[in-house]
Amino acid sequence: MAKTQSKTQLVNLLKEASEVFKFCSKKTKILSALAWKPEVAQEFFAKKEGAVPKPTYTVDKKAIGECVEVLKALGPKLSGDHPVRHWLVRTQESFIDGCELLLSLETDRFYELSTKLYGNSQTRFFNGQTSNLDLANAISTRMSVCNLNDIGESMVRRTTEEFALSLEEKLKSRVPPIPVRVEITDQIVAKVVAGMNRVRVRKDARFADLELTALWNHEIESHCLTAHNGGLQENCDFLSAGGPRTTMTQEGLAVFFEVYGHTMSQPRFLSLCHRMEASHIVEQGGDFMQLYRWYKERADSPLEAFYATQRVFRGAKLSGGGPFTKDTVYLAGLLGVYNFLRFAAKNQNRLLVESLLCGRMALEDVGTIAWLRVHGMVQPPKFIPEWLSNWEALLSFFSLSALLGTMDLSGFQSYFDDYYTLESWDISL
Repeated sequence: MAKTQSKTQLVNLLKEASEVFKFCSKKTKILSALAWKPEVAQEFFAKKEGAVPKPTYTVDKKAIGECVEVLKALGPKLSGDHPVRHWLVRTQESFIDGCELLLSLETDRFYELSTKLYGNSQTRFFNGQTSNLDLANAISTRMSVCNLNDIGESMVRRTTEEFALSLEEKLKSRVPPIPVRVEITDQIVAKVVAGMNRVRVRKDARFADLELTALWNHEIESHCLTAHNGGLQENCDFLSAGGPRTTMTQEGLAVFFEVYGHTMSQPRFLSLCHRMEASHIVEQGGDFMQLYRWYKERADSPLEAFYATQRVFRGAKLSGGGPFTKDTVYLAGLLGVYNFLRFAAKNQNRLLVESLLCGRMALEDVGTIAWLRVHGMVQPPKFIPEWLSNWEALLSFFSLSALLGTMDLSGFQSYFDDYYTLESWDISL
């Protein structure tokens, strides 16, 4: 089929595919299906950390079968040599992989599908030589030369109630407001879980002041924002979810704003590196108890160590060898989004950047979304994040970073050695 398609044909195809993808999004919520009940942690500590946890999963296999059926029936309608069709095929295949993942819990196949969807610690991104684990090790090594928690505010811990109230106040003051409600719950294990229309905060969690802005940038101004922009699309409102393949880009976008917004703390950055290291440990055969002991040396409490360990073993065999690899996307996603924005800024292409925010998508989809915008089939994003509200500042940031990347700054080391080595100075008393 020729690349030339009529607008009517494409709009009809987008709407038909969108209905199928929305149906599957509702039936196959991967993270919800893999979540461990709070009672699992309670039982673990009641047994003095001496027994391997026994999580249970509830998967509606009939519903998943229906999803696979409608996804495969859609396949022939997507065939053809056109970028929009290629994008829809990638999305269709991603939803099928997500369905198969939920049908393969606690098997070797689960790890294979997880790797296909999210990568793993050894994945080399953008056809380069650097692996996810290499990147994590490079960042954590650099962080290790800094003094952690040397900022007074990082030692302050706010209650969940204080955190939720502050978050609600920020939501009320945002223009235009994003319709999101805040709930306090004891039914989640992460500190914060954000969906399209609500943010749930764990009842017993404690927060540093910096975390409020960091989580605002990550959850509200990134995840909730792109979900709402996608849901407002007339022809492809499935972009409110986008499918499993969009996870890396969406997490990368959220982490980018943490960094660009000056809210990425050292402990937070290290925690992302630890998630990568943890995945590698399990890939090498580490079991639940081994990883839990590893995390106990790094976490604030045994309970937080348990929660961190369980993230890696959601849906996976507790005996090790095949983790759930979703947590390997954060750093790779950050690198991808950073370089995408650097490219767009270099070319003064605000349309391309705004297209990334029209819904939840992967980086390889942005060019297609931009084309659809130009031809009136995708609408501009209603909600613009704070980092893009000042386009000139974004251009200046990437212009400077690009310039510094081309300069030879090796001579600065001797300069600092000459003038800033204070330890050797003596003083007479």
